[in-house]
Amino acid sequence: MPELVAAHHAHQRLLRHPRALTAWTTARAITTRWYDHQQHLTHRWHTRLARLCAANPRLITTHSASPALLTRDLITYPETVTLARALATLPNQPHRETSSTLTLIAHRLGLPRLPLNANDPLRVFLTHTRH
Repeated sequence: MPELVAAHHAHQRLLRHPRALTAWTTARAITTRWYDHQQHLTHRWHTRLARLCAANPRLITTHSASPALLTRDLITYPETVTLARALATLPNQPHRETSSTLTLIAHRLGLPRLPLNANDPLRVFLTHTRH
């Protein structure tokens, strides 16, 4: 899948950023939560999972865990890298006004918008955390 290769190259560039580790850890927690709760990118991730299973039929038959769980990190990898790159470049302060930041992040993720509730981990990170 070409998007995984592109994400890997983007991840390698991200690793040069001084806040890469914090941004990666945060982004991974956020995309994992979105995946587990089927939020925001569900259709894209289901499509990627179906393509991965079609290309690797043994994935479905040789493991006792579900392919959706086994491949979660791989399925969410491109969006996790994109989100981590966006988070790494934010100013080092909590954001009181998150709408422009959410618009930027949504655009980078290829979404028209990111409707987040008050408990969404991205909103919590943006409004309460010093980055």
